[in-house]
Amino acid sequence: MSVIPVRSLLDSQHVLFYVSSIFGVIPYSLWAFAKRTVLQLSILGNVWVVCSLIVYSALYHVATTNYVKDDWGTQKTLTNAIGIFIIYMEPLMMATDMVAGMINQRQLVQCVDRIARIDNHLATEGILLNNQRLRRTTIVLLLLVLAFEAVITVYSFVAFEEEFTVYSLIWYITTIPTAINSVSRIWYVMLVLAIRQRFNAMNAHMNAIAHGLLHYKDQFVGEQDADIAEIPLDYLEKEIFTVYTQRRKQLAATPPKNPITKVIAVKPYQPGKQPSSSPTKSIELSTPRNSAIQPWSDAEGLGPARQYLPADLRLRVKIEQRLDNKLILICRTHDELCEVGKIVNRMYSVQMLVAMAHGFVAITAEFYFLYCSFTEQEVPILFRSAELFLLALTYISYTALKCIVPIFVCWKTKTDSHRTGIEMHYLANVVDECHCYEVVNHLSLKLLNHHLNFSACGFFDLDMTTLYAITGAITSYLIILIQFNLAAIQKSSSNSTVASNDSTTTAVSVIETVVTTALTTYVPN
Repeated sequence: MSVIPVRSLLDSQHVLFYVSSIFGVIPYSLWAFAKRTVLQLSILGNVWVVCSLIVYSALYHVATTNYVKDDWGTQKTLTNAIGIFIIYMEPLMMATDMVAGMINQRQLVQCVDRIARIDNHLATEGILLNNQRLRRTTIVLLLLVLAFEAVITVYSFVAFEEEFTVYSLIWYITTIPTAINSVSRIWYVMLVLAIRQRFNAMNAHMNAIAHGLLHYKDQFVGEQDADIAEIPLDYLEKEIFTVYTQRRKQLAATPPKNPITKVIAVKPYQPGKQPSSSPTKSIELSTPRNSAIQPWSDAEGLGPARQYLPADLRLRVKIEQRLDNKLILICRTHDELCEVGKIVNRMYSVQMLVAMAHGFVAITAEFYFLYCSFTEQEVPILFRSAELFLLALTYISYTALKCIVPIFVCWKTKTDSHRTGIEMHYLANVVDECHCYEVVNHLSLKLLNHHLNFSACGFFDLDMTTLYAITGAITSYLIILIQFNLAAIQKSSSNSTVASNDSTTTAVSVIETVVTTALTTYVPN
């Protein structure tokens, strides 16, 4: 039996790292990553990020000015103000992401190192992780970013640029701020997905053990206990009844002389220290599948529960203390993952707040001017993309995805972290032993204190309730804007009608006055 080396999280993120380093999203050393696959702080990397920020911002301003040309003054003041705010929020988000990347570079290194140590500890317990799933996810997200940016930029350039010159190609510079913002969102999604994958790994491993034990008990040929099997019980009743009956049998057999309450000490996970209570186990090469994500399956359907089962099927399953080390490790790892999630949340709180604000304003404005385009009203120069339905729909979809994907991933990660306690109690119900119930009840109290939540600087949580609130707010403000627009149109129509009537009345009065004067003058005396 040999040990399979655990591939680190960075091994699966080469493409994302190189793209981020080239565009100045993260300030780490390219040389150290290429040689040793590590995140190493670099002065040259920080200088590159600062220079990139200045150059991109200047070129973005020049490109925007060239695109708008002299049409700034043709629109209303309020429309221009809103347009400038939305347009220049993109370089603002870019600056926020790049500056935050320099400030939080040590925290990112710490998160990656702690996740790597968690992977090694889980591997010693037979919980294997497939980081290539994250690699495929990040590549798909990068390809989506490339596709959206290419469609939006090329379509806008071809549709609205009047003269195709070398200088007009500067319009493609406007792609860089939104692309950098998207790459930064991918880093956030990747880290949260890594945490979620490890929660799922532990949950799936406990579920696989439970299913293996159930499969073994279905094949059990021995006699069952009449006092327990004949009584239909729910989970809680079964737990209480089993603990009571087993304690009664133990006391009847060997009554204790000095009963001592045993306290199970489960300390928070300490990075860098190998827990003494969890012996290192070898990992067989015959398990290429990711048993941490999907339930373990083999020819007999026992999976990881095999190590707790007797070799003879005629013997009854008796787990006792053999499962304690694994459950304690899972509890410690759960606490460590929650701490890593809190660090990731602190690193990206400001960026997510700015991104959600930009998404709300940009989508609302694009929908409103798309309505104006449908009703053949004048569309401001800064929102000319709304004149083309496919271009406007692509822009809205791209902006919405940058808000929906992080929210959905954070919500699923939070849900999976809460599911660990449920899986642990389900395993205890399958084991159905007094000792296992006591350990799981003790550990579940600790799991309740492992709180994981993702928020935008504490203003709102990143979950589906926030997505529902943003959707409702966009709909409400869009209806309000349309009502104001209709009221303005009606007022303009009424003013023009009143002005026309006044001019007609004045003309008739003048004609009558002239006729009366003429008649008076030529009447004979």
